[in-house]
Amino acid sequence: MTVRIQLHPNALYEVRRMPGARAEVMRHAERIATASGSGYAWGSQQGRKAPQGRWRAIVYPETWAARWDLGRNNTLLRNLGGG
Repeated sequence: MTVRIQLHPNALYEVRRMPGARAEVMRHAERIATASGSGYAWGSQQGRKAPQGRWRAIVYPETWAARWDLGRNNTLLRNLGGG
């Protein structure tokens, strides 16, 4: 028996935009930023639709003290498991 599946061309793009998927990405970013300490911030956005359009987040040092901490202690890499 053969099963044929036909996907809507924008189906996966729409799944990536769903509130649950976005919330999960943002939750991980927030946990990593919180685990890294003060001076770290995060942001998220949907990537360009070429063709995926994945929702993505970034955690970055916002202050000079956090930047020094990142360079000295590799803080974000150490807290990656905290997400």
